[in-house]
Amino acid sequence: MKTKAIRKPKTLAEAVQGVSNRAFRRFGFSQREIISRWPEIVGAALADCSLPERLTFPQDDKRGGTLYIRIQGNMAPELQHFEPMVIERINAYYGYPAVERLSYRHGPVPTRTHKTRRPDPVLSDSQQKDLAEQLKGVTNPELYQALYRLGAEVVAEKKPDKPKDRLRFTRRGMGRRKPM
Repeated sequence: MKTKAIRKPKTLAEAVQGVSNRAFRRFGFSQREIISRWPEIVGAALADCSLPERLTFPQDDKRGGTLYIRIQGNMAPELQHFEPMVIERINAYYGYPAVERLSYRHGPVPTRTHKTRRPDPVLSDSQQKDLAEQLKGVTNPELYQALYRLGAEVVAEKKPDKPKDRLRFTRRGMGRRKPM
């Protein structure tokens, strides 16, 4: 009796990765990570003004390629000054001498959006105690910290209750509204 192979469903990330890898290979990038990790490879200062465009290799060889970089403004001399360091970092990232030289082209580079971290929410003592009480059964410290941060965000979004106006009596017997 023949059994059918059970295929598990692909996640969206796996499906998109296959499509994007083909598109990046068309421009000479064997891995798409060189573009997505460009700030980590060359540093934030150089990544803000440059962008790798394509990687070409000599015929029948995957070593000693040329990386074409789009660069904006007057940063080309700066990047030329750091060229040996950039090539060394790229080759260290790939794990073999993939890039031998850099070629520059002037042009606009899209601005990178820097993720700004929101400040941690400020909780009152009672809110902190309530949150800690709800999480007292969690033994994993990493999970506890993650749940505590999430709970702090949720608790901080709630607006504190406004004090109710109460009627205050005066000597003349006429009431006056005054917050508690």
